[in-house]
Amino acid sequence: MKALKRLRIEKDIVTRVHRTLKARGQLNISLGQEVAPDDIIGSCWVSSGFRILNLSQALSVSPAEAKKYLRREIGQKIYKGELLAFKEQGFLSGKKNIISPSDGILEYLNEQTGELKINFLPQKIDLPAAVYGVVEEIDVPHGDIVIKTEVSRIYGMFGTGKNREGTLNMICSRDELMGELKITAENSDQILVGGSLIRKEVISQAISSGVCGIITGGINAGDYKAMAGGRLIFPKRLENDIGVSVVICEGFGVQSLGEDIYGVLQKYNGKFVLLDGNHAIINLPSFESNCMRRVKSIALPKQQDAVMEDNVLKLHDTNIGSMVRVVGNSYAAEQGRILAVDKIETVLPSGVPAFLLTVETKRRKIKIPYDNVELI
Repeated sequence: MKALKRLRIEKDIVTRVHRTLKARGQLNISLGQEVAPDDIIGSCWVSSGFRILNLSQALSVSPAEAKKYLRREIGQKIYKGELLAFKEQGFLSGKKNIISPSDGILEYLNEQTGELKINFLPQKIDLPAAVYGVVEEIDVPHGDIVIKTEVSRIYGMFGTGKNREGTLNMICSRDELMGELKITAENSDQILVGGSLIRKEVISQAISSGVCGIITGGINAGDYKAMAGGRLIFPKRLENDIGVSVVICEGFGVQSLGEDIYGVLQKYNGKFVLLDGNHAIINLPSFESNCMRRVKSIALPKQQDAVMEDNVLKLHDTNIGSMVRVVGNSYAAEQGRILAVDKIETVLPSGVPAFLLTVETKRRKIKIPYDNVELI
């Protein structure tokens, strides 16, 4: 008998990853150069936003009067804590000292509203290689570098969101519901892992907190449909993005993150990872310097970095001892080994005849229809 085998984890494969500047900048790298995770391969200056300060209200004057109390000219730099505006004590009012709330450049003062716009000073952002590898391509106009490296790769069931990267943070256990209260501004630029279900409120909180990505077991179909452009099934080449990348590893509804995937992710807790939501792929770079021997010895075809979706599901023989994952059953997402295969069919309560398997999980032995498992 045969069953579908789902490719969930590939360990120690040589592949390509992209490292890209967040804005126009300078690349400090050459073709064929060997790199280590801490090597700075480029840098750029990124604007970090602005702040609006109602200067007339702070000084207790009319909007038209606010400009004469400024101690810096429009267009000048100012640093946090420096004197921004000053008003001497009057007959009916006290002295007013207005201190700059941040480093920035005075952009303009609206004399109709009294609002002062302060643009934050651009911040220098260095781009580390983040992996051990060899530089194969450099695209200067787009600030993109392709590095051949070694990774372990996890294939989720589905997901959404563009390529993102960050530090992996296991914020809850694999069978716990991920709540929005667990996510704060401290999780900015992180990829969060855990839980058997993620709700739309958690996704919204993650976006507000600057989270890069989320890896979890299950999601409600309605919430996923809202993220995926109104469709439950859509081409994986679609470049969908809502501001955070999400990979669902088990399916719809409450489904604990699989023991196999959770165990691999635990080993990378606190480390740099890359996540492609639209293709439901998680790349976990090797942090062992000796991986360079394999990286340098293996030549990759030009299109090797394309996602090979046809290889994720294949038919394989089912044997005693095979590892399986339960799908479409009350034991959904449980994993175990096949102990026995019934030789005669059993009529299920639905009236459908089916061969039953005896599967031993870590917690128990279960009997399930043959069609309700996939090999892993």
